Amino acid sequence: MTCTYLDNGVEESCFPPGLDINQNEPEPTWSFTQDECDRANPTYEATIKYEMCNFNPEAFTPIPVKNFIKFAHNRRLEAESIIKPAYWDNAIGPINRDTLLPTCVEYEIKETFKPCEQKWRGLAIEMDGNLDKDRPNYCRCFLREYPRSEITPTKTEPPSGTEPPSGTEPPTKTEPPTEEPTPEPTCDFKDVVITELASPEASYAKYIELYFGDENCEGVKITEEIKVISYGPGDCEPSSITIDLKGETIREDGFLTICNSVSAEYFYGRGECTVIGGLTSPANLRGTESIAVVDSEHDIIDIFGVPCTDAHPNNKQYFVNGRAVRKFNVWDPSSEYNYEDWHVFPQCGQEVTPEGMDINEWKEVVGPVCAPEATIIITEIVDKDVDSYTNVPRYVELYAPRRRHRGMAFDHNLKLVIFHSDFLEPHWASAVSIDYMPESGFLVVCNKAAYESYRSECAEVSYDIAGPANSNGNDQIALISGDESGWFVVDIYGVIGEDGYDTDHEFLNSRVIRKLHVTEAVATWSKHDWQVCKSDIPDPNKWDSDECGGAEDAPSLAPTDSPTPESQKDCQFFFTELGDCEKKPFIEIKSTCPGVTITRDLTVVSWKEYGLSCEVSLKGMVVPDDGFIIICANKYQHNQEFGGNFDYVAGKWRDLSVCDIEDYLLLAGNGFNSYAIKDSDAGCDKSDCVGSNCHSGCGDKYLDIYGYPGSSLAYTDHVYDECRAVRKMNYPYGQSPFIPDMWEVICLSFSFNTQPGEECDPRVWKEVPLVLFFTEFCDPEDDKSKRMIELYSPNKRDYKIEHDLIVMKYEGTSPYPSYAFQSLKGQVVDGKGYVVMCMNWYSYGRDTCTLITGYNGITSFSGTEHFALAGCEFPSNDCECIDMYGSPGLDARGKPQDFSDGKAFRLRTVPAPRKIFDIGHWVVVDEITADQCGAGKSPPPVSPPVGPPIYGKGKGKGKGKYW
Repeated sequence: MTCTYLDNGVEESCFPPGLDINQNEPEPTWSFTQDECDRANPTYEATIKYEMCNFNPEAFTPIPVKNFIKFAHNRRLEAESIIKPAYWDNAIGPINRDTLLPTCVEYEIKETFKPCEQKWRGLAIEMDGNLDKDRPNYCRCFLREYPRSEITPTKTEPPSGTEPPSGTEPPTKTEPPTEEPTPEPTCDFKDVVITELASPEASYAKYIELYFGDENCEGVKITEEIKVISYGPGDCEPSSITIDLKGETIREDGFLTICNSVSAEYFYGRGECTVIGGLTSPANLRGTESIAVVDSEHDIIDIFGVPCTDAHPNNKQYFVNGRAVRKFNVWDPSSEYNYEDWHVFPQCGQEVTPEGMDINEWKEVVGPVCAPEATIIITEIVDKDVDSYTNVPRYVELYAPRRRHRGMAFDHNLKLVIFHSDFLEPHWASAVSIDYMPESGFLVVCNKAAYESYRSECAEVSYDIAGPANSNGNDQIALISGDESGWFVVDIYGVIGEDGYDTDHEFLNSRVIRKLHVTEAVATWSKHDWQVCKSDIPDPNKWDSDECGGAEDAPSLAPTDSPTPESQKDCQFFFTELGDCEKKPFIEIKSTCPGVTITRDLTVVSWKEYGLSCEVSLKGMVVPDDGFIIICANKYQHNQEFGGNFDYVAGKWRDLSVCDIEDYLLLAGNGFNSYAIKDSDAGCDKSDCVGSNCHSGCGDKYLDIYGYPGSSLAYTDHVYDECRAVRKMNYPYGQSPFIPDMWEVICLSFSFNTQPGEECDPRVWKEVPLVLFFTEFCDPEDDKSKRMIELYSPNKRDYKIEHDLIVMKYEGTSPYPSYAFQSLKGQVVDGKGYVVMCMNWYSYGRDTCTLITGYNGITSFSGTEHFALAGCEFPSNDCECIDMYGSPGLDARGKPQDFSDGKAFRLRTVPAPRKIFDIGHWVVVDEITADQCGAGKSPPPVSPPVGPPIYGKGKGKGKGKYW
């Protein structure tokens, strides 16, 4: 591209393009003062020329949606301003096969500018899309607005040597009357608010935008100590690196913007950045910090974020690859952060690029558009394998997993759409509106052929041959919210922009089934959430199996021919459980090919201490019809331990005590052994044996592994002695090398109640749910900064919480939760099973405190509040209650649950968690000092007293018994 303008007939370079915007350091194109504009009104012809070349063997016609030109009359590119130059629709010829030179077409855009009349008016284009570009894909030609100079009239003196007219006396010189000087209006520098924090992925375009509300501040130099400071994630003290604004000049429009780099000014336009803070300044935003404006006493004037708090996508302080924008109606500075005063992106996944920022502008913006409340997901897609190319039954099945979303209409602007091949935009003409959900919870959208086959099973029929219910397997099918002017993905199958052919999301002649455990809408596709079944039998309006052949009319999966290693290449074998309960060890292997005879040279190998190893071969055995292979140390002991346990699966009762292979030596030392499933048929010349997947000499390939080749687990965190190692349900495939995050080790808690997942369960693979509940609240009377809330999990250790889980607080007599809450998603249950929420790190130390809530967080309590552990993202009475302390809606002051200046801890011998609060399960003690709070420690066992209870002194609240 070239970008030029005509200056008195001479062509000059405008904004020179470069391979990287950071390489451009152009001087301003136009610069005029007011008196210069008064003398002349210059005009300039600006021209942008660009060339598009076709290197392909076929003619190419540019598609406006994909290969569009962005055009702007301001300093930013506006995507909606799309123009088409002349001859845009003409095809560009193919490459010349003889000379191998491309066919090129030149396009041109011209505009006339008057800098004195049209401020900030410019010309800019940018080519986007699926193009190979070896030249810059942008060109900008902008006018720069400069402060107009004051024209000061000079004092007129009579010419030298000139006498006054005859007959006149020279005027008597008189002193001018002295006037009191008019005091200049003063600026209130503390009337300043943070209006925008920009942290796009592009590292050169970050900034902090401030606005001074006092009109006397416009164009004024700051004469007071005003600084911008930052708090790192979780830090209670600000960073030592600050930005001092004293001496800086506020813009005429009241803004003062601090950029992280001079390159930001090149991108947004000359003069946009008031201060260049640098890459080590608070302006080099990460999107996880708190930013504040402070005065000379370091008192906070205005702030974004809560110090001492880690920012994450759930607490409206996280703007990584996005921005935080102050709502337009919030003009007053605030020393405390209120998330309701801000729009924070990406709240629901919508990242913001530099083009989406609006530097030195403050206006009402639309907040993050989140997925609709009604959860609708895609559960099945069918491209039936029939002997026809034109009359193929196809459909897409939608499902509402929650009962409250069934049998209802909704207005979420939902549409079922198709992204053809590698297109980046949906095919809008064939979109199917989804505005209701039948009572059954299923809504099946069929094509014409599917409707003729299934009739009443189809809720909607799409007759468009290019529609979402008529894909031949290489397209992406998505549920979106929005329209052509703006949309986002709610749920999707496939990868937008990637043609499905020969990928792991192709479904030609296949049936795609969503995994049963994936019940939330997912905007980014993962192959591990789906099962692709070739030539399978569809089952519309049903979702009770995610196994191929699971439909009622499906044929048996038993092989009809003798299996060969080649026919079994897609069969998966992976560990699902390594059990060592009651010293009755076993190994559980899952196969995706039940009923087949294993013809591959597969072995299970164990590595023990002192370099010992043992192997057992799987070759020649028939995989049981439940898909599980159990290897035990002793069949008799295994049967005695698990005998009497049965499971009803697919219409059959299965004995879970069956051991398929007995091998004592393989399992000797179990709990400390590393195990692997090895394929000895693999070789270096095979494409599926690369890097760490291959053993010595590339003779062996590990299909799956727990631990480390050639080494035991001794002295590692993965020992499962007298415990069980269970593969997480999210990873139904083999993996080499070993990834600990795919596994969890569960041990007996010896609690009053047996917890889910504690007991070994051969021939069963299911999710082990997290059990978590409150165990202590502490409000020490001597040090309120050491308030804390403790939760405990009896069945998880070193476990990262992956589901939406929050702690809510109810204050006073309100039946509704307060805005202060704490998300636990992403936090880790420690090695002793505790999650401890502290007010700051200094209270109990980082080894004890799991997370810091800060002084405005959930641990800022008086002891009279009610607390709930709930499964949801944000506080609401619609959240699923898991555990409760207190009775929301009732005044707790002076009641038995009141733990003001004291603590409340849960008895160890009572069932937990409990959705309904029972004060009899708790002990409340008053007048507690900080050293008596039991953060991360088990309380002593408490028994009811023989005599009358002893009450706490002085407060008459009936507390202190049993301590």
